[in-house]
Amino acid sequence: MSATFRYRLAALIGNVLEHYDGVLFALLAPFIAPLFFDTDPVQSLILTYAILPLGRLIRPAGALFFGWIGDHWGRKEALSFSLLGMGLATLAIGCLPTKESVGSFAPLFLALGRMVQSFFAAGETSGGAIFVLELSEKKKSFISSLFESSTVFGLVIASFLVMLMAHFDGVESYWRTLFWGGGATAFFALFLRMKGQEENNSFTPPAVKTSLWPLLFENKKVLIRLILASGFSYTTYAIPFTFLNGFIPMVTSYTAADLMKVNTILLIFDMLLLPVFGLISERFGKEHVMRLAAGISLAVSVPLFWFLNETIALFIPFLIVILGVAFSATYSAWALEQVPRHRYTLISFGYTLGSQLIGAPASFLCLLLYQQTGWMIAPGLYLAFASAGALFALSVSVVETNRTSAKIGDMQSAPSQS
Repeated sequence: MSATFRYRLAALIGNVLEHYDGVLFALLAPFIAPLFFDTDPVQSLILTYAILPLGRLIRPAGALFFGWIGDHWGRKEALSFSLLGMGLATLAIGCLPTKESVGSFAPLFLALGRMVQSFFAAGETSGGAIFVLELSEKKKSFISSLFESSTVFGLVIASFLVMLMAHFDGVESYWRTLFWGGGATAFFALFLRMKGQEENNSFTPPAVKTSLWPLLFENKKVLIRLILASGFSYTTYAIPFTFLNGFIPMVTSYTAADLMKVNTILLIFDMLLLPVFGLISERFGKEHVMRLAAGISLAVSVPLFWFLNETIALFIPFLIVILGVAFSATYSAWALEQVPRHRYTLISFGYTLGSQLIGAPASFLCLLLYQQTGWMIAPGLYLAFASAGALFALSVSVVETNRTSAKIGDMQSAPSQS
């Protein structure tokens, strides 16, 4: 097994693990809430769900921390450190004492474990994609889509294991094993990542260390593009997989159980479709495919919700997933081209801000818009807003690319004219 293959495999496993850990906590919340909170079942669940935003608050700090390490000391060093932290935090959550052992300290330990886990996970997703793509000279769009597919694979594994354990009524007794399994997988990936020397020839540490805040300020335009693009990418995940699970049963006769079945199919559909759009992007160009997806999303967002009824209700999440996959399949490859230097810091931080500021609040804001206005099209307006932001980011990136190419052309032609 070559070192390059091991590094790619370790990056994919790390990405799978990060998303496995994230969704595992949310899926297990109804089962473990009574074990940590000494209140009634509903209040316990509310308090457990309240821990989830704490992880989002700490992620930007993790993205900056590991981004700076990755840009100044090496990708493998940053990824190995983040994977080690994820593995230890995941194992620790599986070993946490419950309220029966430590009383009111139990929820505090749970919240701290989740925050530490999120901090280390922030260095894995974008960093892993950067590492894998920098090791690849060809077919970066397809490789980007495979990396994105591993994201969904982590969600599928967690969902399947919890469903299987719940089917046999074993969640309350054996929930810890799901975290232990995730931690053990992290250490296996770490072993693959640490074995051998780094073979990333495209990375050279800067001769002079760059201060963080001047770096972010100097690249604010690039950051805005990354935020808008990643925000739309995450929104096309949040709306079909979270928001519509509650919204469609509110306005149609479909039940929440019906939507849960659709969710499982959607996840598998999403995972299998990502490499397909990676290949399509190799043929027609990733920018063209991404712009087309964002443009169609902008055009159909409001009409989809305007005409929402029993007939098309289940078609809507599938269409949004298709458009989201077409856009997101090559997001990492596109982001890599936007940032020639300090990639780890800028891409990780931009993705974290976009996903947390635009994508993560999508379900809450869509429901709030509908509640306040009573408009069926309210969720469509939010999706249209996110689509317009992505189109703007792509349009500006094309202008900047053409401008850079023109400057390079002028510099190359200057000697012949003298």
